[in-house]
Amino acid sequence: MDTVFTVDIGNTRTHCALVGLSGGRLEILSSADYASADFAGTSVCGRLAEESGAGYAAWCSVVPEYGARLKSALAGFGSFQLTHENSPICIDLDNPAQVGQDRIADAVGAGLFFEPPYIVVDMGTAVTIDLVDAEGRYAGGAIAPGMHAFTDYLGERAAQLPKINPAEADYGKSIGKDTVSAMQVGCVKGFCKLADGIIKDIERDFFKGESADSKTVFTGGSVGLLPKKWLADRKIESNLANLGLARSFFNKVKNISI
Repeated sequence: MDTVFTVDIGNTRTHCALVGLSGGRLEILSSADYASADFAGTSVCGRLAEESGAGYAAWCSVVPEYGARLKSALAGFGSFQLTHENSPICIDLDNPAQVGQDRIADAVGAGLFFEPPYIVVDMGTAVTIDLVDAEGRYAGGAIAPGMHAFTDYLGERAAQLPKINPAEADYGKSIGKDTVSAMQVGCVKGFCKLADGIIKDIERDFFKGESADSKTVFTGGSVGLLPKKWLADRKIESNLANLGLARSFFNKVKNISI
């Protein structure tokens, strides 16, 4: 089995996964999360890459400083950094250099599950909602504050409002009967409605009358904070970026189409 050690460095968390290729299919063999500030220490990321036994690392980063540290740590170790320049899918943007490497990885990874067009929703420090269009091009998307920005802001800025746990929100409520439940409706349900609204707009403009529900995948470290009732029947893949990194690596470095 061919393997590659994959690293997706985010603003807050870093998700690593050892990915194997067998019989034309990618498989997550192991995975782990780290605080990005801790992972970026060269002793940590270099050691994990070596211990993976893969011999090659495929990675992306939205934090230039952490990416530079990882690149240094991988000196002498096979290394592939996914960028807009070596992406296996076309980046159809006015300025492709501006797109986050994680968004490219997500888009490539989602292509393992869907034929285009399809939508990727990444719930992290920010929420990104991106489209791969009917021609298979990364066509752009939307960026909004993540769930923590919604739930933490009022507790930090308003003296009489508490910090709330979004995972405890009752998505079925339309109004709150006390302060906490009112914040759950406004912040948590409001956040979910924001995502739904953007997805429906993309569906209207790019899916030619078809529903996008079965061709939308959710990922990111904050997915677990979302109401279970809202997530019901939605496709969730926590290793999406890592699968995209592995797919890109095998395509661009090993010349293997998956």
